Amino acid sequence: MGRMALAILAAAISGVAMAFQGAFNAALGKRVGLLGTSVAVHVTGATLTAAVIATFFLFGRRAWPGAPDLSGIPWYAYAGGVLSVLIISGVAFAFPVTGAGLGVSTIVTAQLAAAVVLDHFALFGMERNPATGLRILGVILLVVGTRLVAR
Repeated sequence: MGRMALAILAAAISGVAMAFQGAFNAALGKRVGLLGTSVAVHVTGATLTAAVIATFFLFGRRAWPGAPDLSGIPWYAYAGGVLSVLIISGVAFAFPVTGAGLGVSTIVTAQLAAAVVLDHFALFGMERNPATGLRILGVILLVVGTRLVAR
């Protein structure tokens, strides 16, 4: 399997996981609220990450890595953790109101529109990929599709 096909497969699996995550987070949010959901999701994720890393180094017979040089990392590279709180809370709030179909279609449409802007202006280290008429038409069609899902 080529690199591009593998990347598309990974993106598709991530998309399916995000839809399920939205449903799971909405169910949790009904019980513990938005803040409780965000805390639970991030603690669970951090615990799993620590377990995977520990397992990799314990059984992978590799030395623990040294401290990375953080001096050249731009400020925005750390924003993912901050944005994840917004994402988790937003999805946990939206899904019970919109349902999974409209929630996911709105998320995907907004993601693609933002991605076209990021690509067009080559923001935050992205490679420049101009917002052509066809790319903009793709976003417009997603907006139309989201509107149809809303009915």
